[in-house]
Amino acid sequence: MLPDLQTAFRAGTVGRDAAAVATLADDGMENGHRFGIYRNNIFLSLTGVLEAAFPTVAKLVGDENFAVLAHRFIAAHPPQRPALYAYGADFAAFLAGFAPAVEELPFLPDLARVEWAVNEAYFEADAEPLVAEHLAGLAPDRYAGLRFRLHPTVRLIGSDWPVWDMWGAEALPDPRPDGKQDAAQQVLVRRPESKVDVVLLAPGDFAFLDAFARGDTLGEAAAAVAGADADFDLSTCLAGHLAGGTFHSDYTIDAS
Repeated sequence: MLPDLQTAFRAGTVGRDAAAVATLADDGMENGHRFGIYRNNIFLSLTGVLEAAFPTVAKLVGDENFAVLAHRFIAAHPPQRPALYAYGADFAAFLAGFAPAVEELPFLPDLARVEWAVNEAYFEADAEPLVAEHLAGLAPDRYAGLRFRLHPTVRLIGSDWPVWDMWGAEALPDPRPDGKQDAAQQVLVRRPESKVDVVLLAPGDFAFLDAFARGDTLGEAAAAVAGADADFDLSTCLAGHLAGGTFHSDYTIDAS
């Protein structure tokens, strides 16, 4: 049966299952040599896919180290969908669980999260962003009940590390004398049109958007953030996100 053949072939190549190789091998495939060729091609191809999705991670760890990380990831997480652009969703979690990597470069998983968010945003389906004109004529007393939906391309990444500074970097940052990193950073990734934006957010701004992700109204989000961040400016923040395309045009208003 074809499904059984495909399963065995996958186990013998990506999974390195010697029993599967033995089952499929015929007299002309001594020691699984031909499976080795397929296996190497698969690993090289998928390593290239990961490098394209995580270019900064690849640069910072170096070609040799990235190849090791990629091969271990591929063996543990072979593709589940016939779409290579979707391959790598578990890479950040894999890095977080790979002690040799995080002990030396503890920011690596969060940096990978930023890069995967960029990849997802780029391939996400187009959607109309909310702009200020959509709210024209809305009575002021209705604003508190607005429920904005984040644009489908939006991803929010909060990190204890300066991942926005590192994103796109060509080399590792110079270590500080005290051995500590700079302040934590929060990042917004979005693609309202053709270009992916990677935006550094203030803590209050990040909390504001996170409130909408939880389903809060504008009034609830503003009250929660104002109580936690005295410097938060609602008008400036909201105007910036309407101009930048952070929200989806499909909003609702709670009954007053």
